[in-house]
Amino acid sequence: MSSDVKQYARLTGLLYLVTHVTSVTAVIAYAGADGIRLGVALEFVLALGCLGTGVLLWHLLRQYGPVRAASFGALRLLEAAVIGAATLPMLAIALTGSFGQPLGDALVEVHRAGFLIGQGMIISVNTIILGWLLLDARVVPRALALLGLAGGVIVLVGNCLQLFGAIPMGGTIAGLTAVPIFAFEIWFALYLLIRGLRRTESARADRLVTEHRAS
Repeated sequence: MSSDVKQYARLTGLLYLVTHVTSVTAVIAYAGADGIRLGVALEFVLALGCLGTGVLLWHLLRQYGPVRAASFGALRLLEAAVIGAATLPMLAIALTGSFGQPLGDALVEVHRAGFLIGQGMIISVNTIILGWLLLDARVVPRALALLGLAGGVIVLVGNCLQLFGAIPMGGTIAGLTAVPIFAFEIWFALYLLIRGLRRTESARADRLVTEHRAS
């Protein structure tokens, strides 16, 4: 693996960890009126992290599946755009001082809707695509790729149920459906930071062995 690939892989892993830290701390910050501006800033960084991982993984994985890599990158960009747009109603609350008032409550619901679409529906689809691509490319352990693929499907089902009112938004069931994809992203981030992607030669050898066994 070239030094550039290692550096890009590590940067990708770091950005994945940044997205997790900022997303969790933003939720905490939004709990009170004094933290809304901080929450907006954290979600802005979150959006940049999503954009960065999309660009970097497109660059790292395009040789294994150019259409899927481009699709992942485009969906990651869309996710970042939705996250950025969803910060606007929260910023409006801070600017108008309407926290806890009917207007503020309505704007919070707009933000929750953005969360459902951006960090729920879109991320589930792009993770399915990423898991599928990683599974075929064999540049990470097979179990990791399968976890991403399964986690994306599970969280997509969970968010569809929330969208149609079958389960409460942000409730216990919704939280449980997000656990596999959360575990995938943490594992993937750490794997990229510590190991990077497997060598192209090793990945190709694994693929040839599998194809030989299937023949």
